[in-house]
Amino acid sequence: MKRTQQGFSLIELLIVLAITAGLLSIVAPRLNNVLEGMKLKNLAREVMASLNMTRSQAISKGEDGVWLLDIENRYFQYGPKKKKVSYTEDIGVTLTTASKEQLSATVANIRFFPDGSATGGEVVLAQGERNYSIQVDWLTGRIQFYD
Repeated sequence: MKRTQQGFSLIELLIVLAITAGLLSIVAPRLNNVLEGMKLKNLAREVMASLNMTRSQAISKGEDGVWLLDIENRYFQYGPKKKKVSYTEDIGVTLTTASKEQLSATVANIRFFPDGSATGGEVVLAQGERNYSIQVDWLTGRIQFYD
């Protein structure tokens, strides 16, 4: 009488678990780097979208629109309701803008005018070796994203 095997032995399960643990120890650090990079890129896209929205509102309402960055408290603010978007400590942000828009050592604006132009500037987001630059042309108000 032949006996058919049903299921797995304990040794087979332990071997599969050991292989899985080994693979996870290799993949987990890389996965963390990918997730951190996605967080930075998403923040850069949100900065770009908020700048575009501020420009569009300045044009449509016929009044200046202000995008504000507070580096010390790690947030930027925009829109008529002054929506605040925070970012984490591990992300470095710098803003280069017109001197008259520099409110303090850590707070500055980019101002958009009703004709679409702006005071101009550059927002740089950095995390480790990764960085993204969002540039605002002063003459046209055009916003460009560089990675």
